[in-house]
Formats: sequence, C-alpha cells, structure tokens
Amino acid sequence: MTVRLPGRAGEAIAVTCAVTVGAALVTLCSVLAETGLRSPVPAQRFAGVDVVIGGDQIVTRDEDFDLALPDPVGVPMELVRTVSEIAGVRAAAADFTFPAALPDGEGGVVPGGSVRHNGHGWGSLWGSVDVTGAPPAGPDDVVLATDLAALAGVSVGDPVQLILRGQPRDMLVTGIADLDGGGIFVGDTLARDLSHRSRDTADLLSVEFDADVDSAVVRERIEKTVADRNLVVATGDGIGRLERPAAAAASATLLAASTSVAGVLVTLVGFITAGAVSVGVANRARELALLRAVGATPKQIRSMTARRTTRGALGGVLVGITAGSLLSAAATGPLVAMGLLVPGQSLSWSPVPALGTGLLMLGLVQVAARAGSFRISRMSGVDAITATETEPASASPIRTGVGFVVIALSATSTVIPLVTRGEAALIGAASGTLLAIIGVSLVAPAAVTRSCEWLASRASPPSSWLAVRNSGSRAVRTGGAISVLALAIGLSTTQLFAESTMSATIDHEVEEGTFADLLVSAPEVGGVSAEALDTVEAAPSVTAAVPVIRSTVTRRFQSDDRTRAESYPVSAVGSGFDGVLDLGIVDGDLSRLNGASVAVDSATSRMAGIDVGDTLPLILSDGAAVEPTVVATYSRGVGFGTVVMPLDLLPQAATGPYDAVFVNGDEASVATELADLVAGSPGLRIEETRTTAAGAVSQDPTRPLSVALSVVLMGYVLIGVANRLVVTTLRRRREWQLLRAVGATPRQLLAMAGTEGLFVCLGAVVTGLVISLVPMTVVAIGFVGQPWPQGPLWPVLATVSVVCVVALLAMMLPAHHLLRGSGVPVPEG
Repeated sequence: MTVRLPGRAGEAIAVTCAVTVGAALVTLCSVLAETGLRSPVPAQRFAGVDVVIGGDQIVTRDEDFDLALPDPVGVPMELVRTVSEIAGVRAAAADFTFPAALPDGEGGVVPGGSVRHNGHGWGSLWGSVDVTGAPPAGPDDVVLATDLAALAGVSVGDPVQLILRGQPRDMLVTGIADLDGGGIFVGDTLARDLSHRSRDTADLLSVEFDADVDSAVVRERIEKTVADRNLVVATGDGIGRLERPAAAAASATLLAASTSVAGVLVTLVGFITAGAVSVGVANRARELALLRAVGATPKQIRSMTARRTTRGALGGVLVGITAGSLLSAAATGPLVAMGLLVPGQSLSWSPVPALGTGLLMLGLVQVAARAGSFRISRMSGVDAITATETEPASASPIRTGVGFVVIALSATSTVIPLVTRGEAALIGAASGTLLAIIGVSLVAPAAVTRSCEWLASRASPPSSWLAVRNSGSRAVRTGGAISVLALAIGLSTTQLFAESTMSATIDHEVEEGTFADLLVSAPEVGGVSAEALDTVEAAPSVTAAVPVIRSTVTRRFQSDDRTRAESYPVSAVGSGFDGVLDLGIVDGDLSRLNGASVAVDSATSRMAGIDVGDTLPLILSDGAAVEPTVVATYSRGVGFGTVVMPLDLLPQAATGPYDAVFVNGDEASVATELADLVAGSPGLRIEETRTTAAGAVSQDPTRPLSVALSVVLMGYVLIGVANRLVVTTLRRRREWQLLRAVGATPRQLLAMAGTEGLFVCLGAVVTGLVISLVPMTVVAIGFVGQPWPQGPLWPVLATVSVVCVVALLAMMLPAHHLLRGSGVPVPEG
C-alpha cells in the first residue's frame, strides 16, 4: 500500500528555496574547484610551438593537493644541442624571461602581463607568431605585443624607453607581434644577459619539428632523451603551465580556496536544508500521527515523507544547478581581477559538479526527511496523536551537557593565539566559531527556559507576559531560531574580523619591526635595479642600504610515513639588515645569518619541531634545493614572512632587481640626493617605511573571494531562518484562536509576537557577537596587543541590523496574515 498526503504550498516553497540556493552555491564551489584542478592555462607565446621542455613545477604531497612552484624551474643549456640532434627535430632554442615594463610617460607603466615575467627572447618562438615589421636583430631592437603597443600608442619605427630588469634603456620598435596579454621581446643575446640564470641554465626549451614528421613519435623520442632529468615535455594544452608557472600556481590557490569554502558550505547547506525539511515534517505531524493510528507502518511513514519531500526538492536542485553554473560563468571576470585566473583561461565544465551537487542535495533531503519523521513513525497511533498536541518544552539534560562540552572544546581553540601566532592560530580561533554554534544550538533550549523563568516575574504588560511564557514553553523552537540567527551573525563577524585582524597584524609588525628611515621600491617596473641600489648606497647621506627580495619557499618533509609539503613566504635580506629590521628574536643569533643559513618564525618552528642548529631542507620558488642551517627564530613572522634568509641564497641576489631597499640616513638629505635617480627611473619611488610595503607578506588574493562568499552564505542562512520563522509562525493558528476566544485583542497578539521577535533577536545578537567577538578579541590581544577586535565596526552593525530586520519581518508578516479574517477568525459567543 502506498501512503500519500496532499501537498502544501508553504512547505514546498520553504524546502525549494533552501535546496535551490544550496545547490547553486555548491555548484559554484564545485565548478571553481574543478577549474583549479583541470582547467588548462592557455599558452601565449608558445601556442604555435611543437614542444616545450621545462622543469617539473609540481611538489607532490600525500593526502593533499600538490603545490605548484611560481617561477620556472629551469633546463640545462646542454639539452639544446642534445634535443636538436634527435631525429625529426629541426632545432631547439633556449628561452629566457626577465622583468620588463613599458613606461607610460606619467610615472607609471603601460598595463600588460606580469612585469616580473614580461620580457623574453625572440628566437625561441620559431616564427610561430606573426609580426608586423621585423624581429629584433640588434641589442637595441625590441618587438612589442599588439595590446601593449596599442595602449602605449607606438608603432614600428618608434623609439621607446623600456625598463629592463629595473633599469631604463632606450630601444627601437622594429616589430609588433600578434599577441595579447603583454610581452616585450628582445634579441636572444640581450635576453640571456638580462636573465638571472647562470650561463648553463635556461628557463625553457622550445622545439621545432621537421615538416611531415609524426609528432607523437618525435615527442616520444624527446621524452626518452630527458627521462632521467626530472623534466616535463609539454605539447598542446600542457604548454601553458610551463610557459606561465605563476598562473598554474594561481590555479592551485583557487583549488585550495574553493575546497576550503566548500567544507563550510556543505555543513551550512545540510543545516539549512535539514531545518527546512524538519519544519515541514513537524507541520505534518498530526496527519502522520493519524496515518499511524489507521495502520500505516513506520517504514511507510518514513518512505512517504522522504518520497514527497524529494519530489518537491527535485525541481529546486535542477534550478539551483543551472543558477550555480550561470553564477560560475559570471564569476570569471572577478576571478581574473583577483589573479586566480589568467586572461583567456576558461572555466572547466563537466557533468561532475552537476551530478555531485544533485546527489548531495537529494541525499541531504532524504536523510533529513527520514530523520525528521523517525520519532513520530516509531510511536503508536495514540501516542503520536498525543505528541502532536504539544511541542517539546525543553531539551534533555544529556543534550544540554553535550552542548556545554562542545562549547568548552571551541573555547580551547580560542586561546591558541595567546600561546602561538601565525595564520594557523588565526584559522583555529576562527573555526572555533562554527563549533561554538553547534554547542549553542544544543544548549539554547535550556538557556531559553532559564531566561524566560527569570523574565516571567518581571514582565508587566499582558502581551509581554504571554510572549515570555510562550517562548519558554516552546524553548526548543525558540532556541533553534536563536541559534540559526546567531550563526549568521557569528560567521559574518568572524570572517570580517579574521581578514582585518590579519591585515592589522601585518601593519603592526611591519611598523614595530622596521627601523629604516626610508624605503626605496619600484613595484610597477619589477623592482629596484642593481644599478639603482649602487646609486642609493653611494649617496653621501645614506648610512645603510639593505636590499630585500620577497619570495616563497617550500618545505617538504615526512610525517607519519607520508610525504607532506608546506609553502612559506620568505624575506631574503642583504647584509646589515639587523640595522634596519627588528624581527623580534626569540632564540639563536641573527648575526649568524649569512651563507647557507636561515631564521624561522617561532610559531612555525614550534609546530614543525624545528630547532636552532637543525638543517632545514627547502625548495626555492624556481625549484632549486637548498639545505641551510637554522640559526635563529623570531616572533614577527606574520609581517616579515615565515622564513628569513641571506640574499645570497637566491639566484638573482647579485643582479637584482630587488623588491625594496631599506635606507638609513637623514630623510630630507637622502630625498634631495636621490631626486635625479627618481626622476630618471620611471616607477622608482621613495616612501616612509611604516607601510605594509616594507613587509614580506602580501595580501592573500583569495580574501576578496572569501568575503564575497561569506556575504552570500549569510544571505543563504537568512533565507533558511526566514523560511523557518514564517512556517513556525503560521503553525500557531489554533493557539491564537484560543487566545482570541479568551479575550485577547489583535493588538495584544501582535504585541506578543513582536516581543517574542525582539527576544529572539536579542538572544541571537548577544550569542552571535559573543561567539565571534570573544575569539577575535583574543586574537587581537595575541597578535597586536590590543584588547578589541581589529577592523571597522559598521559592517558588524549592518550585519546585526539586517539579521534583526529579516527575523522580525519573518515573524510579523505571518502574524498579520493570521489576524486577518481568513487566518484567525474571532469565535462567536
């Protein structure tokens, strides 16, 4: 026998909204994750080249996504001859990359490509790129990409001033290459001189095949030739990841960010969807009880509930998947602006995100429907009918005890920033908010009961007394509303202050740890050249000039028989750095920081078990392996990077360019003496050192994405809680009929509903702010020494206002509906 119940529009809308929005968000994250994992980086210069050979850019690790190195690993120059002698290969050429920029004549540069990797040699292209004019033949000839030349307003035959490796140079435009995305091409000899590579290493090798050969066979021959050299032979879509390794690293960052957000998202989607389904099941409780009374089995009740709910959710899943796909397409532009995708890189589309989202959402609906109907399906018919006449007044003591344990566990993560510092401590404190919400949802009914008992004796108007008594007698329902609203406030506030606290910490540590009087930098043109550094050092008023290069290093290690790897920001500093920087020494001696040595952030050293005197194997950003000795640990790792090393450990130490130069000396005199240098070097600037530019840690490109998704998640939570409040308010028809029968006026009932709404909002605001502001205050104390959260308060006030307005509207509008003639008729007599 099949058991059926008629549908109700209100319940269907609540479930459909929850499922639709949830499916859209899960689809978005799934598409972004697949894009980071599978989307090919489009080739630019080498799109028409047969084969490109490069170093392996991937650092593998077990049970996690592999890391991508952001700089070319390099290829031995001896392979140029070896590969060119392979049957079917016409020739092979070395490719060199260097920083290059085209000034715009107004103190800036013409936008186009990454300044760090914008300069190239021409010979490795093998004529695969169409050029108007002629390729560069002499040391002063240059070919510009089409978009770069158009933005600069130059054409073939025009003289231009370029910034090559941080140094101005007058050149002649001999050609315009049919390329987009920037690109400055010079002769191969000049490119090799401008590269920081040693004479026996190139960035890449490009290979041209003979005509009418089997490309697959020739490629196989090349792969056999380089098989024992840890090199990658790329063709087609694989060329882009070798040509633009920084873009490949950005894709890895997108993958990590989207999967991280997906974890929280799936939890929230399950929470909101289950809540919407459970409310619908609760509204059907009396009908389900009657079915039990006439002989329906528990299995039939659960199956009927799950079948009906799933059927109603199916349309929402399909709409949500479609909306999520459209939202993903619309997000392409912002992702390019954040640097998580490169221009021309498309999203990866496959059935996997849609299928995965559909199975996840329908599975959640099935589980929620069966769980929501489990209790009543197990009762006898008489007990089930009796149970539907009243709501649970409060939760069991076991539930409350478990809630306090969960809250205590969340509190342990809150104190981590007082013991250690770093991003891991911040993430731990922030993630404790979600755990605290779970604890609050378990404790909330008991807390509501106690609060209402205390307030009942102090409530004077009848409407207030009724509101307090109603809230207390339905503590489970009231506590559920408070905990979900607190979730919206807590998550949003935590996300806001986590981002602003990290920025404030960077600023604080840079300000506290920088003694230099001035900072010389040139970020728009790729850095300060070695020649400019010499000029600064020679200025009479300069007493110290310390160059610094910011980069990343990777630590690969074994743990629990698994290969793991972590990427750290690093500052490579020149000699005399202790006169311009105070890293906050914890252990060891920074004066020994020379040669093959490093200093490590103390928080990282404690977590990783690294001690002074240990050898610390590291992989540089270009794949070079070094094994320096740890000579010191320091406390200001958030602002200056997890690792500090001597400049000599980096290959570009001698030739530059440098990210910044810390200068000591009389500020006014130094500025005057360097005025000619600044005037003759576009992009070069002198500024105070009390800025984040003096640090080593740049802003995380995924933060705007995290903030945007946090806003969306808050909206999703509000949709879920609004649906829940509307449906639960509409369930009170019989209660209000009885109140009208004993003499309650519509004004009193509305006042009662408003007071209940204010009680829920007050509880949610206090709870949400406590579980978010307390850990963020502890973070601020541990990170910057300030006993209050770091960041603006207006977003918090805006969040609280939006949450309260939505909650009150979700309660008061249905209340007005019930008081209209069709909702709560006035009994006669």
